[in-house]
Amino acid sequence: MNYLALANSVLAELNEVQLTSSTFTSSSGIQTTVKDVINKSIRDVYASELEWPWLHSDATQVTYAGQKEYTLPTDYRSVDYESFYLVPTELVTNSTFDSNITNWSTVSGTPAYNSGGNGRLRLNAAAASATLSTIKNKTYRVQIRLIDSSSSGSSLKVQVGTSAAGTQNLSTTLTVSDFGDGNILDTTFTATASTSHLTLDNDDSNNLDVDYAKVSEKMEPKKLTYITYDDYRRRFLSTAKKNSSDHYGISDYVYRSQDGKFGLYRIPNSDGYTVNFEYWKTHSDLSSSTDTPDIPARFHDVLVARAKYYIYQLRSDPQFTQFADKDYREGIKRMRIELINSPTVMHDTRINFGYNRRGAISG
Repeated sequence: MNYLALANSVLAELNEVQLTSSTFTSSSGIQTTVKDVINKSIRDVYASELEWPWLHSDATQVTYAGQKEYTLPTDYRSVDYESFYLVPTELVTNSTFDSNITNWSTVSGTPAYNSGGNGRLRLNAAAASATLSTIKNKTYRVQIRLIDSSSSGSSLKVQVGTSAAGTQNLSTTLTVSDFGDGNILDTTFTATASTSHLTLDNDDSNNLDVDYAKVSEKMEPKKLTYITYDDYRRRFLSTAKKNSSDHYGISDYVYRSQDGKFGLYRIPNSDGYTVNFEYWKTHSDLSSSTDTPDIPARFHDVLVARAKYYIYQLRSDPQFTQFADKDYREGIKRMRIELINSPTVMHDTRINFGYNRRGAISG
């Protein structure tokens, strides 16, 4: 239900005149009060749990060499500090072609966008290139998925160099034999300049579709260990303040600072890393008649019950106040059961005394 429908659900229960889309903004009296308590009810639901699933969000933060602390998202409410991962930064802008092929330059022919799959770069007697910010002498991973939509057996040239179509760093081909699933290229190159160019070239007049083309520094994704700020100060702060290279490198730890930021130790020594993490966001009050709360629609009756509680309380009706409060609390309990409670995974840690998988003792 949207804001208008929620307000009218409460007004109907109170046998009051309902609102329309044209009268919503000019409401008065009990109608305005109901609109106010709808938002108050939403805030109550949010306050009843810190990590409702619909408030979940993902965040990324590119690191900067020498910078140890980073600002959290402006809409964060709670941060899952056990979810922090350090991954290599994706260097190709628009690497998955979700809706277009922008940021790819034409080298020859007419590269085109194909909406198949989740979006693809179609090359038919054409070549396209992407510009990469690299570090000289660093090694980078390349991964490309190719679909041969014409089942032609054509080969895609994959080149990396100091200019478009250059081959100074990489020159290989990718051919598809499984025309259904396509084929994936996994390879590496070592950069020889601060700017490199990835070129994909199909010189045949057959359709080759690139599902994605990804390039990142050669490093393994790494889970960051959470430590408290006090632990960080006790263990690492004195070292981090020294003029020494010892505390620069690939980060191992994440901590929460005392001013709404997160910090990394060791301090990143490169701009080539990205921190991925999960958090729960705050919300905004409903304003327009068509605004819809993030709360799943099947639980909107909980909002109506809470709004009625406030109205009956305002009207000094203790009996109906108790009824509405009971409905609200039962609704919150139902929401916790359905949305938060999860089965506990149990692992058998008993010693194997020789039983096989069928329950018999092995000889």
